[in-house]
Parts: sequence; structure tokens; C-alpha cells
Amino acid sequence: MNSIKAARSCAFGWLVGALALAALALPGWVQAEGNMLPSATGPRVAKSLLLDATRAGERIVAVGERGIVLYSDDEGHTWAQGTAPVDVTLTAVSFADAQRGWATGHDAVILATEDGGANWTLQHAEPELDVPLLGVLFESPTTGFAVGGRGNFFSTQDGGKTWTNQVILTRDEFDSHLFGISKATSGSYFLGSEQGVLYRSDDGGATWTQLDSPYRGSFFGVTTTATGRVIAFAMLGNVAVSDDDGVTWRMVPTGTDKSFMSATLSAGGAVVLAGLDGAIAVSRDGGDSFELMSQPDRRKIARLLQKRDGTWLSFGEGGARSIDLAIK
Repeated sequence: MNSIKAARSCAFGWLVGALALAALALPGWVQAEGNMLPSATGPRVAKSLLLDATRAGERIVAVGERGIVLYSDDEGHTWAQGTAPVDVTLTAVSFADAQRGWATGHDAVILATEDGGANWTLQHAEPELDVPLLGVLFESPTTGFAVGGRGNFFSTQDGGKTWTNQVILTRDEFDSHLFGISKATSGSYFLGSEQGVLYRSDDGGATWTQLDSPYRGSFFGVTTTATGRVIAFAMLGNVAVSDDDGVTWRMVPTGTDKSFMSATLSAGGAVVLAGLDGAIAVSRDGGDSFELMSQPDRRKIARLLQKRDGTWLSFGEGGARSIDLAIK
């Protein structure tokens, strides 16, 4: 049991280190509805630690520490702050269309917006769970999922008016931390988890099958290419790929021992991984090989996003920044 606790502590330790935020290891605080502490404001919010970003139509929306939500309508040249009702760390964001989006955070917080990220309302919070939600995915305005610590898996079929929670357990009945959820071109869903645990669901998230994994460290996420290849990225620069929907896997060297925290597909189909110490690894052959394009400033990167002109934005330490990447 002590070894399990040590491994779990290590998994969260890597996440904390990757995001460079001491608060990520601390419980957030949400007061009773109607008397909530709102997000931080001030002149420095644009330089806050941002942990995820996505598009809401033509708009870019990013979330991060102290409940901060930023949005840009000019491809990241200028940013405005959205109004959020909580000051806990927000970890992930997903939009079903240009207006309707959701964000997850500590204290099992789930926020929703109906105006493209300008204003947010609280849909769910359970401070007593003492777990952060670390990933969110909405494939339509009604159907969505939020995943997080100790196997907690939330789902909704009504746009978040109601959320149900199931705890997903490993084969040996362990409630593994869930770091990210994604949907493959095959229609299957995948979960990345600690201790080398990967899951797949073939019934819309109702049930989950633990896959035979090639690696025993934490997987921080899974992405898929247009050809259907599944790519799982992990700590210490480890990457595994599967061409049969996760039945079998093979490891692909990346040339780095820095942990990858996110994956982005470029407009031209390249797989772009980013993470600790400015690490960026790019595959132009669908995951068969990777080229390092790590940033010399070594700032931790939580997410990369390609702008309409083909250039890139980095989200992480120091907020949102333009970076020079020769990736189409």
C-alpha cells in the first residue's frame, strides 16, 4: 500500500512540476452558491499561469490559476478577462460551438458559458471530494465528460444541468488519477491515467476497458491522427502509438526526457507535443518519429495552439506568448 501511495504522490508531483504551480497541489476553495469568491482580477492576469486553451469559433479562450479566464478575438494580440465565479485553479476548457463551453478545475468545479467565454456560471462543485478535475470534453452542446483525481469520471447528457459521477477502477481495484479524455476517429474514447494505465470506451463512456500498456509511468493524455492512429503521451518524454485502437502499442523515441503535457494537431496534420522545460516534439509522419523543437527559455508549456496565419501561441508560464515554430 505504501508503494501505491508513493507512486500516486509521484504522479501528482510530476503534474505539479509540469504546471509549475504550487497551488495545483493545494485544495481550492469554493464557498456556498450565492456567496462565492470570484476569480482574481488586476493588471497582471494576462501573465498568469494558463493551463489550457482552445477555440470558440474565431475566438481563443484560455483558463488557468485563480479562476482566470482570458479570451482574444484577434489571434492573441490582445486579451480580455472573462467573468468567473470561483478563484480555484482552472485546468481544462472545451467548447461545443462558438458560444457554449465548459471549464474544469479544483474542488471538482465545472463552469459553463453561453457567450463564448465572456461570462461563466458554476454548474458543479464538490470541495468535499478533495480532487481536481483535470480534463473536459464536449462533443455536442448536450453530451460532455469531465475527468480527474482518484478515478472520478463525470458525464452529462443535458449540457451540464445535471452531472453523474462514476469512479473508474483499474483491474486491481485501484482508483487511478485520470489526466485527460479524448475521442478517436473510430468513435472510441480514451483516458490517460497514472501508473501506465490507459482506458478505452466503445459505448460512449458508459463502461471502460483497461488496455495493456507498454509503459508504467503516468500518461497525461491521448490524441489521434486523421488516419486513426492513437498516440499516448507521458512523463519523461515517453510516447506510445497504436494502430489498432489501443489493442497493441509500441514506444516511439522522442529524444527528450521532459514530460509532455499536451498534444496538438497542426493545420497540416503534424503532431505537436509540448511540456516541461519548453519541450516541444514534432512528428510529420503521424507519430513514427519526432523532431525536437524545444524552446530555449525553458518555460513550461501546458498547451500550444496554432493561429490562423500558421504561427503559434504557447500557454503556460507567463500567460500566452507567440513562439517561433516552423510547423505547417
